[in-house]
Amino acid sequence: MMGSAGSGVAVRAVLFLALQPPGTCSTVRDIAAGTGLPEPYLAKVVRQLATAGLLRAFRGPGGGVALVADPDAVTLWTVARAVDPSLEIEWCIIGLQPCTHDRACPLHDRCAPLRAAMRRLLQETTVASLADRLRRGGRTAHISWFRFSGSGRRPVRAPAPRPRKRPAGRPARMRAADR
Repeated sequence: MMGSAGSGVAVRAVLFLALQPPGTCSTVRDIAAGTGLPEPYLAKVVRQLATAGLLRAFRGPGGGVALVADPDAVTLWTVARAVDPSLEIEWCIIGLQPCTHDRACPLHDRCAPLRAAMRRLLQETTVASLADRLRRGGRTAHISWFRFSGSGRRPVRAPAPRPRKRPAGRPARMRAADR
């Protein structure tokens, strides 16, 4: 979407949190389950978003992360740059690497307006406006790419805990009887 995988993950995570009721904490596991994102990579991106001041982490029971930045003031560009500060819209339409002004592909100059339009779109689109579009639904907004609780949708369920492995050998009560 934007140049780095992390920026796309960041936008989806922040959008997921913006769709939750205000003041709600979500664990990284909940966000991963709700968005289909890989939990380990998501945890790394969430730390970067917290360092940038967009999210706040809460420890302990009932903890998790919450969106602390005002969704009306945060643009998709801000979220993407929080994860990838050197982000620029410099993709090559025919896939040449690198494709820059100094080493341009045959379509580089003709695609410049498209790259500029994409950057403007990200700079002008707020998290709140995108969340509102997803809540309203309609032809261009499909909330089906999120699996989250609320408004009659299927609730997010954390995976069942894995059973603990027992040590090999005789049970402790039998060893104690041998003494």
